[in-house]
Amino acid sequence: MPQKSAPELFAVIHYLHRLSMEGKRGTKLALEHCPKCHFMTLEAVLINIEEHGANGSIYVSDLAAAVKQPLPAISRALRQLEQDGLIERITDPNDRRKTLVRATEKGVNASRQCEDAITGYFGRVLARIPEEQREQIFALKDVMLTAVEAENAEQQAKLKGDNENG
Repeated sequence: MPQKSAPELFAVIHYLHRLSMEGKRGTKLALEHCPKCHFMTLEAVLINIEEHGANGSIYVSDLAAAVKQPLPAISRALRQLEQDGLIERITDPNDRRKTLVRATEKGVNASRQCEDAITGYFGRVLARIPEEQREQIFALKDVMLTAVEAENAEQQAKLKGDNENG
């Protein structure tokens, strides 16, 4: 397979950056009429409650482990969500040393509104692309990511091998 020149590769990287920035800009605009809810943080809490929690709640320590963040950083983020009435922290009745987090009704509703706005935005974006090209995009969507992940894994393995041998 012929190797692409550096300018072509830089053009792809520049394109991916622009796509990311424009997607973020459009998402921000789509969220303008939604409740301010620290959406990404709230969404991380809700997803981890669903995946790792029980009875609609999760331990703060389990949340920190799931998102691979130190406990003080998680506590700061949760404090903001709690002040906004989006989550509540409660002491575990079975072990008073542990704290559980659960979303409030306001938090769940805010998250749904934001999800609907983002889904609507990207739905309108996709509607601008002819069906045949949409099918191509979906068929190829993982190709670049898979290649980058494979290269990164190989580079990481080489670095690990160099560190063990030297």
